[in-house]
Amino acid sequence: MSYQSSDLYLQLPDMPGFSQTTIIAGGNAGPSIALVLSLLIAMATLNGCDSSASEAQEEAGANSALKELVDEFQKLPDLEQKTAERLAKHILSSPREDAVKLSNAIRAVKSEPRWGRDENRPVPIATSLATEGDISVYYKTNATLEVDKDADIVARVNGLVKKITVEEGDEVKAGDVLLEIENDEYKHRVTLSSARAQNLKSKRDRLEALTDDLVSAQERETAESEYNTAMAELELAQLNLSYTMVRAPFGGRIVTRMVDPGQKVGSETPVFHLSDFRSLLAKVFVPSKEFRNLKTEQDVNLVLDSTKTVMKGGIKLISPIIDPATGTIKITVEVSDYPANTRPGDFAEVQVITDTHPAVVLVPRFAVITDHDEQVVFIATEGNTAERRPVEVGYTDDDNAEIISGVKVGERVVVKGQRRLENGTVLKILDNTSKDPKVSQDAPESQKKKPGPKGFRKK
Repeated sequence: MSYQSSDLYLQLPDMPGFSQTTIIAGGNAGPSIALVLSLLIAMATLNGCDSSASEAQEEAGANSALKELVDEFQKLPDLEQKTAERLAKHILSSPREDAVKLSNAIRAVKSEPRWGRDENRPVPIATSLATEGDISVYYKTNATLEVDKDADIVARVNGLVKKITVEEGDEVKAGDVLLEIENDEYKHRVTLSSARAQNLKSKRDRLEALTDDLVSAQERETAESEYNTAMAELELAQLNLSYTMVRAPFGGRIVTRMVDPGQKVGSETPVFHLSDFRSLLAKVFVPSKEFRNLKTEQDVNLVLDSTKTVMKGGIKLISPIIDPATGTIKITVEVSDYPANTRPGDFAEVQVITDTHPAVVLVPRFAVITDHDEQVVFIATEGNTAERRPVEVGYTDDDNAEIISGVKVGERVVVKGQRRLENGTVLKILDNTSKDPKVSQDAPESQKKKPGPKGFRKK
């Protein structure tokens, strides 16, 4: 038979249906121990009672002791009625010496000190220094990234595709030839128009050389008009000939090729899709109350939803009107520098900086906790004790909180373990990167030391 505290563990003699170690009383069951002790002592004398007693009295006394012992056992934590009855019957049927040993065990446990939470035991925590820096407040919304320039390139004349000079994915500059259309017919039209214009020019010149007696003013005007018409037809023929060379209207990348060599195309037939990837745009709508905080070239942060990459952008355009239906203002954000794997259509969180507080006291955001409707931080003092500080918090972002009052630059604020602290708690300060499996709060469960039952101490 053995015992351990603060929970009472009794190793009983062999008992049918019971494990070798049976919990008799929990650490918080102190008030019940005295009565259990008295019952056990009574039970110890019961087995040794005088044999001259009547059988009826002996049975009545045994039943009474059994009932009292079962009732008392049921007051103990985590002990069901059936278990209590079986345990009580076993004790009452035990030899007198076993009952005395049980009584002595309970008496010894009662005198043992309780090993609950030790208020003076150091609490492991991690700290970070309060720093000085700038902090901004953002208006956050979501947007889809778009290209700055995006267009379908179309043929301007009819004909067969003679040659394709670019493929999908190629970078092109403004004016580069993308495709050639058979142009023999258009060259002949230019030749015919040129010859006709030349003949009409000669006719006009001859009439201009004659005197007024030989030619009328109306004949001169007619010759001049015919010549101008012929020149216009020549220019149109030359323009159509130039359209047989399909050129890029702006620099960018070929996204899609829509035709093949030898294919017949007509006027307005799409042949390529061209996009300018040099900058990306995000069009967002912000509440009208933020209008006074917005200006062109203002910095904007964008966080890609797919990779959580942070990109820097700037406000390119601000709409001059407020949408009366939504009460918002449309702004266009331009991103010129972005990761190579970013593509139009990516979803991003847009963080528009609406105000900035420079040179303020900053602490990690998780250092600030709410306690009884009050925002507080815990400071690690020079004596390694916790000091509870009510604070006034200003702006917060994803990482830091602005402390308007309550903390000074350079003080050590508790960033891990602060919810276990009270004013004056003794601290065990750990490095934030500590890998000690016994104390690190970041250690995996599989690496942490497995404790015994709460309050348990081996003898």
